[in-house]
Amino acid sequence: MSGHPGVLVAEQPHYLPWVDFYEQVARAGTLVVLDDVQWLRRGWQRRTRVALPLGVPTPPPTEPGFQWLSIPLEDPHRDTRIRDLAVDARQPWARKHLQTLVTLYGGRPYFRAQVLPLLEPFYDAAAHESGPGSLLRVLLSSMALFYEPLGLAPTIVCSSTLERRGEDKTQRLVEYCLQTGAHTYYSGTGSTLYLKPERFRAVDVRLLWQRFRHPDYAQGREGRFVTGLSVVDVLANVPLETVRTWLQPSPWGPFAGNGPQPLQRAEAEVASEAALSKRTK
Repeated sequence: MSGHPGVLVAEQPHYLPWVDFYEQVARAGTLVVLDDVQWLRRGWQRRTRVALPLGVPTPPPTEPGFQWLSIPLEDPHRDTRIRDLAVDARQPWARKHLQTLVTLYGGRPYFRAQVLPLLEPFYDAAAHESGPGSLLRVLLSSMALFYEPLGLAPTIVCSSTLERRGEDKTQRLVEYCLQTGAHTYYSGTGSTLYLKPERFRAVDVRLLWQRFRHPDYAQGREGRFVTGLSVVDVLANVPLETVRTWLQPSPWGPFAGNGPQPLQRAEAEVASEAALSKRTK
């Protein structure tokens, strides 16, 4: 499943991301990893959501139905850029995380065939990471674990390799589109509060919002379905072939057929069709 050339997605690096991230990657020709932003202590970069311990009932919707797996950091400061953060190699976090995932998901139908063979070498390597930049390397590796199994082959660019002009979030994304030759920016819904669509329009870049929602699936416990868990939870419970179909573009959406076109070309096509319609009436 190849992304659409000219479509750009920009995301901070995540630890074992949720499946929504991979839907964005499936649409994009280029993934810009925002490695030069400040890390957030309560953000998603170094942690992920997984199922509650076995035997713990799923709580009501007013309470979290998940637990966090968090990578320990060595002397983090809130002003530190993600690319400079160091994993705390003094802690056996990699071994503990693997043990936790095996305990949580070892009895699920697809974990040992689809997920465990990917996790074991990943955690073996992650256990030896240390020093500045080690967190970023671990996060990028965790994201990449599932690209090939899901049929994805994104072109990945770190934002630290692109020219940075100012601190305005919208303008930075616009600049990334211009520098990579993208005509469309595909944004997650978390950006709706601060992105300024007119900035994209001013440089003929189309702004599209993610509208993805995968079906509920059996999670192996009673109670409500818990959303927003790591892709590990999905692939422990759902066949790869099924998840790949989730990532296919809607036949009625903007990514159908050849996908979104540059704004100027699309508008010219609309004008041409309108003129032809008038002549045939």
